[in-house]
Amino acid sequence: MNILAIDTSTMISTVTIASDSEIIGDFNVNQQKTHSESLVPMIETLLDLLGMNIKDIDRFVISKGPGSFTGLRIGMTIAKTLAQANDKKLIAVSTLLALANNSCSDKLKVPMIDARGNRIYGAVYDKGFNEVIKEDLYTIDVFSKLVNELDDEVELIGEVSSKYEDLFINRRTLPISFNNCIGKSLIKVCLENLDQSYNLYELSPNYLRKSQAERELLNDKKNAN
Repeated sequence: MNILAIDTSTMISTVTIASDSEIIGDFNVNQQKTHSESLVPMIETLLDLLGMNIKDIDRFVISKGPGSFTGLRIGMTIAKTLAQANDKKLIAVSTLLALANNSCSDKLKVPMIDARGNRIYGAVYDKGFNEVIKEDLYTIDVFSKLVNELDDEVELIGEVSSKYEDLFINRRTLPISFNNCIGKSLIKVCLENLDQSYNLYELSPNYLRKSQAERELLNDKKNAN
């Protein structure tokens, strides 16, 4: 089975391809172009380097968020289009769960994604990747307090970890190589959930909050009333 994974939840565009349980291609670019400019060429380039065609892909997997609103929309749209055009299944995986899967220790895993304004998208998973603290949008003060109240050793995962590590007790911040580029972990989670089925027409990104435009519209309506 050939699996193609896509992640556009941050500034990093990721395309990863696995054949059965072996990663055979992994393409990650942190660049100034938008995902809409870079993602399709990345997919085409990686397939070409591997001597493959998009029709050789048996399953697609996409990170569904949380993360960048624009990035998530672009990644989800391209993944759904590829799956539909090739009549293949698309599996959607939480970005935070994929980040947590970058670790294989027995410690509690604390993936975080920067949501700006001293806020993060965060969650806590145990060694079996079960949610201990649900994924949500938190202020960093509230989230670190919830984590510290668990009174257990934790691993901080994500690019924003080093920025806030001093707020966490009993923490270990994972090295830079574990803090992004989740394509391999998307493949791992996909392989563990091959029987899952998603309705392509109902599948949408998990933003965890309204976009700035939506928030401004709601404020305008409130002010008008």
